[in-house]
Amino acid sequence: MKSLIIIPIYLLAIIHAGEKMPFNIGEKLIYDVSFAGIKAGKAFLEVLNDNNNNNSNEIHIRFIAKTSFPFSSIYSIDDQIDTWLDSKDLFSKKILKNINQGSYSKESKTIIDHEKFISVTNNDTTNIEGYVYDPYSLFYVLRTKPLIIGETIKVNTFGGKKITPIQIITKSEEIINTIHGSFNCLVVKPFRKGSTLLKNKGDMIIWFSNDKKKIPVQIKIKLQYGSMLLKIKEINL
Repeated sequence: MKSLIIIPIYLLAIIHAGEKMPFNIGEKLIYDVSFAGIKAGKAFLEVLNDNNNNNSNEIHIRFIAKTSFPFSSIYSIDDQIDTWLDSKDLFSKKILKNINQGSYSKESKTIIDHEKFISVTNNDTTNIEGYVYDPYSLFYVLRTKPLIIGETIKVNTFGGKKITPIQIITKSEEIINTIHGSFNCLVVKPFRKGSTLLKNKGDMIIWFSNDKKKIPVQIKIKLQYGSMLLKIKEINL
């Protein structure tokens, strides 16, 4: 029987106390993106040196995904998500989204006030309970946690208007071959009980390197009509 790990939020400070994060400011990961086996573009995960925000209590991370020609002539994607995390426990504090997918465009700004238990996205206020994590922060939050095959972690994710409790299971080990060589990886799958993780029957799997850095070497996003694969191309630690 698979066991369930529930880490109370108030214990995270104790877990992280005295421990160095497995990532540093300036880390940049670049991915080749393919859709249904066709080269489609690039994606970036980066920990920024935020000179405009001299706040040592926050970590600024950025995710960018862009399609390139000829795939962009079929379906164009130009997304940028910036999120600011608590530097100790990595819960989300601010999220900026600039989404451009095909004919759809949307910008949003979310401020999360954990002391007042509210979140404000543009002009909409949402009540929250406890600490929440935006989905993109999970690429970093999970790097700080023990990933044990067969065990599951519970996390509350927040996209701006709705809290979604999810579970994250470490399923197995796999070897992933890249231009940087072969990585022994832990296969991690976030999921919602009784439902897929993403909209439109979508799902996600992340391959983290099985070492101290826990680099997300490969990310697969399963959608209703195919799969988008992000495979590591450049690693700047």
